[in-house]
Amino acid sequence: MKRIFHFFTSPHRAKSNYVASADLMRVCAVLLIAWYHIWQQSWLNPVLKIGSFRMDFNPVVRTGYMMVDILLMLSGFLLFLPYARSRMTGSHLPRLGEYYKKRAVRILPSYLFCIFVILFLFALPKGEYASSAHLWTDLLSHLTFTHNLFPAAYHSTRLNGVLWTLAVEVQFYLIAPLFGRAFVKRPYLTWLVMVTAAFAYRIFYVMPMSDYSLHLNRLPAMLDVYANGMMGSLAYVALCKKMRKSGWKSLIFSAAAVLCVVLIWKIMGAQSRTSGDYSNIHLGQMNRRFPLSLLGAAFLVCAGHSLNWLAELISSRPVRWLSMISYNIYIWHAYAALRLKEWRIPPYIAAQPNQAGEQPWQSLYTWLCMAAAIALGALATYLIEKPAARLLTRKKARH
Repeated sequence: MKRIFHFFTSPHRAKSNYVASADLMRVCAVLLIAWYHIWQQSWLNPVLKIGSFRMDFNPVVRTGYMMVDILLMLSGFLLFLPYARSRMTGSHLPRLGEYYKKRAVRILPSYLFCIFVILFLFALPKGEYASSAHLWTDLLSHLTFTHNLFPAAYHSTRLNGVLWTLAVEVQFYLIAPLFGRAFVKRPYLTWLVMVTAAFAYRIFYVMPMSDYSLHLNRLPAMLDVYANGMMGSLAYVALCKKMRKSGWKSLIFSAAAVLCVVLIWKIMGAQSRTSGDYSNIHLGQMNRRFPLSLLGAAFLVCAGHSLNWLAELISSRPVRWLSMISYNIYIWHAYAALRLKEWRIPPYIAAQPNQAGEQPWQSLYTWLCMAAAIALGALATYLIEKPAARLLTRKKARH
């Protein structure tokens, strides 16, 4: 009995160089985004029924696009982690050259592979570009990570619609060291400046427009999301260094982590009830971006200092494996869903099976798309990302 009691009440020994809760958050966010894009094609009503128990997943599935903000917040959290450790320990800040090389090795191989596979196997052979101007705008903007700035490459891309997120990410990567160094010296002032800039951009520049869609997902509109992640990173490392571990404190953090999940669910539920056209939906998304990312950062901190059994569950092998391949799941899930439907896999009868509510097609298609996304993610990770990383790292070591 003592061993059981100790197992359920012992605190997790958090490490400042690894955040177990980050893996779980990445997996949940990517899978919810994938589910949302698959739902756009299937219209499957996601309700779980077991006897008298009924769980309605519609609010979080239909607003799965909001999880992109969570992923960007997570990026800010993890990018700033070395800077937070440096601030707490007085160690050297990350070297710029090493930082940019690591980001390039992580991002580029899978990204470029996706672009050129889609371009040469699908877009060009199928004649999807109406003009050479569209082709070159689409391709060159994707290669320079500026495709979220051009309507032809953002709204009308023939490469892969979800890749706009990588444009925002890489644009932030370029300036992240500047914010990181500013955070180390004056964290609260830097956080305030970033948050104020994001709110000012959204309120005074984007919201007066009649159509928010082209400007909603640009970097200035995301600065508060990144800032919340960076502040969360600072709080996490400070707790790792200063907090004396105890079962009661870890219990409080565990309860707070659960509360964060409940509140995130409620925010997404409120967004799902937003009525009207896309402008209202985009407006709701912008208004909820700050509290959503703040709760996401709080979850990372609280879950990272939770009870040991919860931390072990969070950092289980399946979670770590899915986290490892999540980048490529994200890259391929939406495009795979579109192609499977185009190829009538699985077969359907109605011209528009989603509108007809055709079963069992809706269920089979949803499960097949999710399985395909995970399979493609694993293949791209093991066959492209990891070999490329080993090759580039080996070349770098030789030099």
